[in-house]
Amino acid sequence: MIPRLSPVRRGLIVAALGSSLTVSWASSYYIPAVLAVPMAEDLGLSPVWVFGAYSMAMVVSAMVGPWAGARIDGFGGRGVLMLSNLVFAAGLGLLAVAPSPLVLFAGWAVIGLGMGIGLYEAGFATLAGIYGKDARGPITGITLIAGFASTVGWPLSGLMLATWGWREACIGWALIHLAGPCR
Repeated sequence: MIPRLSPVRRGLIVAALGSSLTVSWASSYYIPAVLAVPMAEDLGLSPVWVFGAYSMAMVVSAMVGPWAGARIDGFGGRGVLMLSNLVFAAGLGLLAVAPSPLVLFAGWAVIGLGMGIGLYEAGFATLAGIYGKDARGPITGITLIAGFASTVGWPLSGLMLATWGWREACIGWALIHLAGPCR
């Protein structure tokens, strides 16, 4: 049986999940647009290698998706989504300390794991588990909120890059994951 939640509780869930997904998208899918060139220059690589590592992250994400879906179906999404923030933070931390292309690829692989358990698919499945056939409204709500990920993420990544550097920008995003609303 699907519990009936008050409109206030529903709004809080949508706001928290939407803002968490905004951070997840901004710190994974959108950071290469701002940070790939500085990453590559610092590591003595062509930017193609950074985008290759990012592409590998998307493959990892696709591979872990079925596992994440099964966990969400079986146990609910809260734990999986909370774990995703720790995984994102770990991957961003690896990027921040990467002394070599190998560690850069490892960091992106960990971020790919986070993407597989912490982007829209996991959020939508979580809402479907909470609301059942009434999930359409909350799904629309988190989509509208997280749709601002590039609007927030690109300028914030650019500000962190200009102020601190690309490594510190990765640390900044990791800290945002650890301090966010869905913990």
